[in-house]
Parts: sequence; structure tokens; C-alpha cells
Amino acid sequence: MHDLTTAAPQPGGARFSYKWMVTLVVIFGAFMSILDQTIVNIALPRLQHAFGADLDSVQWVLTAYILTQGVVTPTTAFFADRLGTKRFYMLALAIFTAGSALCGLAWSLPVLILFRVAQGIGGAALFPLAVTLLYREFPPHQRGLASGLLGIAALLAPAVGPTLGGYFVTYVDWRLIFFVNVPIGIIGLLLAALLLREVRPETRTPFDVLGFVLASTGLAAVLYALSDASIDGWGSGKVLGFLLGGLFLLGCFVLVELDRSRRNRQSLLDLRLFANGPFLSSNIVNILITFAFFGGLFLFPVYLQNLRGLNAFNAGLLLLPQAFASLITALIAGRVVDRFGVRVVVVPGLICLAFATWQLSFLTLSTSYRWLQMLFVIRGLGLGVVIQPLSVSAVSDLHPRKFAHASTLYTVMRFVSTSLGIAVLATLVQTQAQIHAGDLAGQVTAASPLGQLAARLQALLMRHGVSTAHARAAALQEIARLVQQQGYLLAIQDAFRLVLFVMIASIIAACFIRMGKQRPPAPQQEGQGVGSAKETLEPMLPG
Repeated sequence: MHDLTTAAPQPGGARFSYKWMVTLVVIFGAFMSILDQTIVNIALPRLQHAFGADLDSVQWVLTAYILTQGVVTPTTAFFADRLGTKRFYMLALAIFTAGSALCGLAWSLPVLILFRVAQGIGGAALFPLAVTLLYREFPPHQRGLASGLLGIAALLAPAVGPTLGGYFVTYVDWRLIFFVNVPIGIIGLLLAALLLREVRPETRTPFDVLGFVLASTGLAAVLYALSDASIDGWGSGKVLGFLLGGLFLLGCFVLVELDRSRRNRQSLLDLRLFANGPFLSSNIVNILITFAFFGGLFLFPVYLQNLRGLNAFNAGLLLLPQAFASLITALIAGRVVDRFGVRVVVVPGLICLAFATWQLSFLTLSTSYRWLQMLFVIRGLGLGVVIQPLSVSAVSDLHPRKFAHASTLYTVMRFVSTSLGIAVLATLVQTQAQIHAGDLAGQVTAASPLGQLAARLQALLMRHGVSTAHARAAALQEIARLVQQQGYLLAIQDAFRLVLFVMIASIIAACFIRMGKQRPPAPQQEGQGVGSAKETLEPMLPG
């Protein structure tokens, strides 16, 4: 499949200048789509208060966005080939911008979740299209530079997101975390309209409708079951029905995709790639790490704001060094991997993550903020030397023609495991908090420390003129608050223990990672087209 452009590339300086114009345009979309995965994180406690909802319900503001991206990402190449890359990029950016505006106008939690789905539909295509547009203009010997430029935007977004979101939530309004995308999106659309050239394919790629329906409904059903388990219990008929039904649909999806691949028909995801050893082992570690790290990331704002009493801005500042630490080590990791191999880099990084997670499982209400920030930095350092090397090893034994499918499948697995991590850990915290609070309440007697505290509080209030009945009710209410707070803390400790178990499993899996023999791409001149959107997507993943 070859691309026909409406404007032929100009030689010399014009060609050089155009690729930098493309870089300027696509960084807007890539930065925004990744920023929205982190900027909302810090606002979860504020959204709980704004909508009067529990953590299990509010986490869907994150899960809906990330899951939508996971489901929609495989369709990017199809629509780019059908509509043209420029047109589809502008359409995706317009949908994302409109979805952001609607999120800011949301009047209830279900409406906000619905608008986040719309936002995710647009955001899902922005990063893959950014890679496609860049790799079309940069020659093969400069694509490392293009990846680095896009990677900086991908790593800066998580660094800026929590602090910027915290500032908006604390000093302005939570709605601004969505409205901030609107002017940036409009600028990005104007730049795209003025600077980008349209690229149209010669032929049209068929769309795997059945695969898309099975994957999207199956994933949605499984995640809904995991989320609802904290409310109805794991023995609920509704929970079991959605869980088993979703797993059945995903099983059908696997069978359908393998059958389409055997018949050489276009499939939504090329699952035969899992037969490749380096790709399979890298994906296993990728899934475990994404579940553990990004799934657990949403616990920090809850702990810092709900339990420690920090405002969203100060909580964001506390998390800021973690993101910059990952940025620094990510810039170094690539060179080290080229010289020493993947395992030498990834395993120590995973050990750093496991150590920090182990220490976080002992969090208390008086843990030093300095020590907490140190643990965040250790997590960031570990993450920075894990993510990029894993994406390199995943495609190390694949033919360049397989890069598009491999990149798509690898990205989808990351989005899905992030969604699963958030859903599972939110459910665990919600369920365990109730169990721990019930156990602690049963231990409150007249002779226990909390019972004695209640008596002292009642006596203090009575000395200030409060009636006996009102003083006793106020004292018991304060004791109930302390019990719930301690129950929540114990639940968060349980969640980090689960994350630690997953981290240990990832270290074991990483020991089996091996780098395949790098396959050099076919020779290509700088001015030559690089094929359809499906052929130009490379394994460059959002950080």
C-alpha cells in the first residue's frame, strides 16, 4: 500500500522545515492525550466530594477514559487510511476538545463518565497519529530523534499533570482540569489546518467489525463486574454474570482474531505475535508493571488528601519529583540497553519499584513527608528504566512490517491493564475499608483506648456546656470517624501488598526476557513515502 500526498514534498530546506512544522503540530495532541491520564488523578477526592460518591464510583472517571483508549486505539490505522491522516488527526483532536468542554460542564457523575468516554474516543488516536505523521516526514536515520522529541512530551505530561490539576482543584475549580484543554485544542486544530499536508492511501483497509464489538463489550463487562463487586459482593449474580459473560466474549474475540489471521484477513489485533518469545515475555512484564504502577498511582491522592489532609496542590507538588525522576532515567535507559541488554536494566528497575511498594505497604497517618517523597522518587527512577527498554525488547525479534501491529497490541495491553489495575485496586480498597472498619468498631469497648478517648471527649464537651446526650453523640461520631479513617488506611496497605505481589511476579517474568536479533529496516530514501498509516505506526508508546 502506497500513500499519495496532495502536496509533493519539496527538496532541501522546505522538506527540512516541514518535518519541524509537523513536530510542532503533533506535540499538542500527544501531550494533551497523555496529560488527561494524570491530571484527573489528583482531583479524585475533590470529585468524590463534589458528587457525593464513593471511591469505587469515582474511579470510573479514570477507568472509562483509559478503557475507551484501549478499545479505540486498534481502529486508528483503519480510520487514518479511510479519511486521510490529516483529516482524521483534526477530527480526533476536535472530538477530544469537545469532550473536554463537555466534561467541564458535567452536572453529575454518570454524565461526567459518559463525557470522559467521548473524550477518550478522540484522545485514543492522537498519540498513534502523532507517531505516524512524524515517521512519515523523518527519514529512517532521524526517527530516533523524532521518537525522542515525542517521548519528552509524553514524559512531561505526567510531570505537569498532578501539580497543574492540584492547583486548579485547590485554588480555582475542578472543572478547569477539563476546560484547560479547550484553548490548547483550538490552537492545535488551527496549526493542523494551516501546516499539515493531507495523506491519502491508494487502497482501503477493511474494518474488523466483529472483533471490535467482541473486544469492546467483553472488556467493558469485565471491568464493570470488578467495579461492582465492592457494592454487591463477589457472590452477586450480577457480578458473576457480567464477569463470566465478559470473559466469554473475550474468549470469542481471541478465536475470531486467530481465525481471521489464519485466513490472511485483516484482524483488529494480530494475536499471533504472542508466539514470538521476546514479544510475549515483554508483554507479560508490561502488563504486570502497568497494573501495579499505574493502577496504584490513583491511591496516592486518596491517601494524601483524604487521610493526611493535604490540599490537591500540595499533594501534586509532593508527587512532582517522581515524574521528573522517571524522565531522567528514561533518557539514560536507551543507551544502557543498547550496550548491556534489557535484563541488566529492567530487573534493577523492577527491584527499585518493589522496594518502594514494600515500604508503602507500611504507610501510617504520621509517615514523614520527606520519606514519602523519597519513595516516590525511587518509584520514578525504577519506572524510567523499565518502560522504554520493554518496548524495545518487545519488537526486537519482529520484522519491521510487524511493527504496526506489535505497537498497537502492546499499547492496547497497557491501556487495558491500567484500567484493570484501577478497577481491581479501587474495589479492594472499598471492600477492605468496610471490613477493617467493622473489625475495629467491634474492638471499641469502655476499657479500650478509643473507648477511653470517647469518655474524655464527652467529659470535655460537657465542661463547655454541652448537654450529656449531645456530648455523647459528638464523641461517638468522632470515634466513628477515626475508625473509618483507620479502616481506610489499612485497606490502602492491603492494596499496596497486592501491588507488591504483582511486582515480585514481574521481577520473575523479567528474568526470562531475551532480546531478539534486531532486524534492520529496508533501505529508504529520505523523500520516499513510508506506506499507509497501518504500515508507519512504530513501537513508540506513551509514557
